[in-house]
Amino acid sequence: EDSAPSTSGDGKAAKTNEDRCPCGGGAIGATYASCCKKYHDGEAYPADAVTLMRTRFSAYAKGKGLYVVKTTHPDNPLMKEGSKTASGKVVSTLARDVETTCAKVKFYDLEIVRDKAGLKPDEEHFVGFKYKCRVVGQKGFNELPEERHAELSTFRKVDGEWKFLDGIQGEA
Repeated sequence: EDSAPSTSGDGKAAKTNEDRCPCGGGAIGATYASCCKKYHDGEAYPADAVTLMRTRFSAYAKGKGLYVVKTTHPDNPLMKEGSKTASGKVVSTLARDVETTCAKVKFYDLEIVRDKAGLKPDEEHFVGFKYKCRVVGQKGFNELPEERHAELSTFRKVDGEWKFLDGIQGEA
């Protein structure tokens, strides 16, 4: 692990990899406190879809399930119905699903690979990204092997704010 301090644009140094913001945005080596924390704490809201995507990734990495819910479009099926079994029985809410996932998965190495406006640029945007993760905290295992994922996410505005509508896994 790299423990050499690095400084973000606001002069705040990330002393270790753990101090660095999971989104990898902002200045190189930006701390979580100087990057995504203000969004997670409700002090600001992302002005564009890419920043929103980065803050959502950090929310998964930091276990901020309520932020993920707050930034999800109301037309996303999981917002309306929660997770269901094959028979249609509702088994949990989005917030609980996210928090459970965050407790068992370590998210890292976010890379934005596509940033494209939709047909109505002021209303729809597509962000393609790749990331790595590992399942952690499983009984009998320290960490499972690293997994690589890609997703193409659709963002739409609601009352002037970008929200995550849906994503296509495996695409970027």
